[in-house]
Amino acid sequence: MSEDDHKEFLLSAMRSASLRVKLMENDLHTIGIALKADLIGTEMAVKWLTDSDLMFLVGVLPPEVGLLTKQERDGDSG
Repeated sequence: MSEDDHKEFLLSAMRSASLRVKLMENDLHTIGIALKADLIGTEMAVKWLTDSDLMFLVGVLPPEVGLLTKQERDGDSG
């Protein structure tokens, strides 16, 4: 490959990466809106982030985030 071919390949890869970043941003925004509006709980948000390979952006969470207690899961109020 010539230098120009390498340059075009790299530019194409960078455009592709830029689009992937925009999709990731959109997913993060959508998950945040759904969580804030109580359309999903923390457990679903964490699962969605994990399924979308976005947890690395969120960082380390306390162990209880995203986990429901048995009472909450069963709908018991106490």
